[in-house]
Amino acid sequence: MSFPSHRQPPTPADAGPPAGRVDPALADRLTEAVLLAGLPVAFGDQGPGVRIRPARPADDRDRCAGTAALDWLPSPRLTGAAVAGPGQAAGSARTVVEAAMVNALAEFLPALGLEAGRDRTGGELRVTAEAAGGGGLRVPPGVLVARPAGPTPAELGLPADLVRTVRRSAALAGLPLATHLGATGITLAPYAPTGGADDRDGAADLGWNPSRRLADLADSDLPEAARAAAARAAVDGALRHAVGTALRACGTELRWLHAHQLLRAYGESAPAVRR
Repeated sequence: MSFPSHRQPPTPADAGPPAGRVDPALADRLTEAVLLAGLPVAFGDQGPGVRIRPARPADDRDRCAGTAALDWLPSPRLTGAAVAGPGQAAGSARTVVEAAMVNALAEFLPALGLEAGRDRTGGELRVTAEAAGGGGLRVPPGVLVARPAGPTPAELGLPADLVRTVRRSAALAGLPLATHLGATGITLAPYAPTGGADDRDGAADLGWNPSRRLADLADSDLPEAARAAAARAAVDGALRHAVGTALRACGTELRWLHAHQLLRAYGESAPAVRR
């Protein structure tokens, strides 16, 4: 004689996230990491920012339930121009910007405790649900300290035309431009003389500031400071290269001075989207 089973069906926690959804703990960790780096998070299909979405199975054997895939969504203006004129400058710029920013994510996320890698086809950049269980960088509450705002580009004497060009390119790419030297995003400062032909009047050196929380933790005397400083360095290295590629694609004349580790902007080049 057989008896009915009294075994309870698995709970959602036991079963894991259903197909087509990102593990909630992983989504939270990714959102925190992206914001710590100083980048915006996109919601849905509306940019700009990092889109965190469910991974798409490459085939029937690809078990990726709960896994996140990461994309970069540039500004709606660049996206719209690329869709309206495929094969034109806007389409190429969009492709370059998206690839540069996704590559940057792959470079700096491990420093924030999240291993990222491509799927087996080399397409999606993925982070698995297992990554959420590791020891990621935790920013304790109350880490922010009072800091002076820092000078603005205008107060630094940077040419208004150059600032407008960088601001326009950054907006197209979907990147934040720091309003002053202490703010999050792309920073502009008077160029540091190198004694070569790259020292030109009206140029500016570009940098990247992560979030205040990451910067203040890195500069603190807390136990997490050393790890935060390493994460800040990884974010800076990855994003300065990505920013240079993205801004150049969106109409700013740039040069990477490898010997001096400087990213230098000179003015406007061919615009990706007509004004």
